[in-house]
Amino acid sequence: MISAIVISFNDHKYLKDCIASVSFANEILIVGKIEQTVLSEIQDSSPIQYVESESVDVYQMTQDARKKASHKWIITLEANRSISKSLSQEIIEIATNAPASGVYNVKTRFNFMGKWMQYSGYRTSMSPLLYPTKVTDFKLNTNTLKHSIDEIYLDFDSYNERLTKKAKQRASELFARQKRPHFFHLLCKPLWKLKVNFVFKLGFLDGKEGFVLAYLKAFEEFKTYLFLWLMYRNLE
Repeated sequence: MISAIVISFNDHKYLKDCIASVSFANEILIVGKIEQTVLSEIQDSSPIQYVESESVDVYQMTQDARKKASHKWIITLEANRSISKSLSQEIIEIATNAPASGVYNVKTRFNFMGKWMQYSGYRTSMSPLLYPTKVTDFKLNTNTLKHSIDEIYLDFDSYNERLTKKAKQRASELFARQKRPHFFHLLCKPLWKLKVNFVFKLGFLDGKEGFVLAYLKAFEEFKTYLFLWLMYRNLE
């Protein structure tokens, strides 16, 4: 009835909690890059398939996994997110009784450094979570789930490490596309990212936690182009 697609950026620390939260699904597909030792540990407790993908684009990774999904409904989430019992019950109810049409979007809840982020992009941000296998346009016939999905926060170092891994993989993709870094990318793009998250997405209303989160997102942008710069100089 339900296929769960988990997008992994080598998220070893997050995978077990994420997979446990989607145990109600009939099959679980992990897409991305992951060490085989970690994959073996997870497979001992859950029946999952692994779909290797070199992309760091969530949409493309999802499309890679959808080719192997065998059920009528699909849920897609990144490995640092988890589905609560209330949300899982809502998903099962829809998959059992609703017609297989339309996309169900979900809001994200994030407890960052001990504080629930009310702004910083979380107040209005919606992302597709549940949809029928046959859906190709995620903007048509959209609905909103009543319950939110939780973004997992383990600790500051783990969160920053995850952003670093995403930055490194994105740099690899840019390198493959022969995108060359310039001074603008190293300075202006991180500053713009900081402004977007802290000002335009109202991160300042989340206080010091909002600033720290905006800073980490900006630092991720900087590290992306720093890794890219190192790749062109064979210094990595």
